Amino acid sequence: MRKVLPGLLIGLGAFLVAVAIVALTWVPGHVERTPLDTDNVTALSGEAAVLGAPAGPVLGWSTNAIDADASTDDVAVWVTSLCVVHDEGGIDGCVPGSDKRLLSAETALFATDRHTAMTVDNDGFVPEDTPQQEGLQNKWPFDAQKKTYPVWDDIVGEAVDAEYQGEDEIDGLTVYTYEYNADVDGVTLVGDISGRYVATYTFYIEPRTGSIINQVVHQERIANGDDTVLELDLAFTDDQVATNVDDANEALATLTLMERTVPIVGLAVGIPVLLVGGVLLVLGRRKGKDTPSSPPASAEPKQPVGV
Repeated sequence: MRKVLPGLLIGLGAFLVAVAIVALTWVPGHVERTPLDTDNVTALSGEAAVLGAPAGPVLGWSTNAIDADASTDDVAVWVTSLCVVHDEGGIDGCVPGSDKRLLSAETALFATDRHTAMTVDNDGFVPEDTPQQEGLQNKWPFDAQKKTYPVWDDIVGEAVDAEYQGEDEIDGLTVYTYEYNADVDGVTLVGDISGRYVATYTFYIEPRTGSIINQVVHQERIANGDDTVLELDLAFTDDQVATNVDDANEALATLTLMERTVPIVGLAVGIPVLLVGGVLLVLGRRKGKDTPSSPPASAEPKQPVGV
């Protein structure tokens, strides 16, 4: 056992150190990527006033799904939609276009970098006639910074700067707040109606994962002639925010385990074990050299030969 123990300790120590090195170098680049199996629905609620009518309750559903077959190790191809309906008649999902309760239904197709979350060139990822978009779309990058980020706005038709506002807390989870304001004229508001678009978007981001915990929207769409086509206030529902907080905490725990706990344990335990195994191996070899060899067994005395 004494001869085997040093080898076992050296093997165990080397394994733990190797795991720590992998966790420090390889894991971040592979764990900090948008999963290709992403497919979720976000629930929203709020109020909307259409064509000057009194504001009434609305519900919304934002769908974000990745086309795994069209995606790569570095690029995620997204199929997204947003449906907003008047909250009438116990609606629990989007309705057909012929339903008068439908307020708006939009779809989009784009590709993003799986780590930075920034939109990339269409470049064969989506059909050739797909409009090129830019900026962030449906999440922030991993390790989001306290700075301004460009965020895509469909009505504006380009990315708008979302400025960092400060830290906040939602259900015990620390979030960064970002906000952008848009005020443009001569844009398409809905269908063939053009006019002025005024909007404020506020995002509450868990910075480590870049996930959107809550999003608060205020829009005013004013047709040429100062007729308000739509005034909309929309945000994630309370249940949706609670779910997002739980998901973010779970993701944070995984990242902490893979990128911090494993390297710390691997190095803190692996290096001492490796050293102890090396010392025992050296001492064992030295002891073997210093131990005197046993003298050869003395031959039995010969019997005297008779005279």
